[in-house]
Amino acid sequence: DVVRIAFLGISEGNLMSYQRKETQKRIAPLICAALGVVLIVGGCATTANVQQIDRLDSVGENPRIILMPPDIRYYLLTAGGVPEPNAEWTDAARVNFGVAVKDFADQIGSDLRIIDKTNLSEEEIRYDTLHSAVGITLLENYFGMAKLPSKRDQFDWSLGPGVSTIGAAHNADYALFAYYRDYQASGGRIAFAVLAAAAVGAAVPMGAEFGFASLVDLKSGGIVWFNKVDVGAGELRDPDGAAKVVDTLFRDIPTRTGPGTAQ
Repeated sequence: DVVRIAFLGISEGNLMSYQRKETQKRIAPLICAALGVVLIVGGCATTANVQQIDRLDSVGENPRIILMPPDIRYYLLTAGGVPEPNAEWTDAARVNFGVAVKDFADQIGSDLRIIDKTNLSEEEIRYDTLHSAVGITLLENYFGMAKLPSKRDQFDWSLGPGVSTIGAAHNADYALFAYYRDYQASGGRIAFAVLAAAAVGAAVPMGAEFGFASLVDLKSGGIVWFNKVDVGAGELRDPDGAAKVVDTLFRDIPTRTGPGTAQ
């Protein structure tokens, strides 16, 4: 109160200035924490993979792999956290991904053929959709906490033997599937996160990125290699970033000579 301020010899103006400084000291770490959620995306990627084989088999000299159209989608998070599809970002990401995959295949010496999305048969569309569903299930029930009692820690996942028809149609030994999602925070979302951190110290999700890739034996339908990647994989909208994503997503994929990683 005024009497107490006078007794201490502190002017009311100085007291208000002091209070502002103390408030700024208190909320500065919270603001930094909120912004840190955005900046952490640029950190190191987290990956985990499972391999059932070390080398690819084929009756030919070099096993042929077909890359099914990658399931890549970009979203913009609104201030309220609603993900809105962004077609421009998605199209750019898919183009850059395709170029990066071709370069990667050349570097590891694989006979990779990319399947045109516009020429997919109904059966190929069905298996492409099935792979996404199986991959999400793998993330939850193999790598996640919700373990399936029937499988426990056993890696025994398949798209079914019917996928062999795709192998016959393309004269291929294996099919490579890729799934990737990126959620970018809008300016409104960032502002909301800063305000929430300053007001109540709440952490607001600022976006996410994750993906996985599977190599499927087109004779049996079994998934012989699976790799998942989390935050920090790279930026598919940028050609250099796409090369980083592909290198991370397909790290240690089996080849005819052993696990392949682009140099």
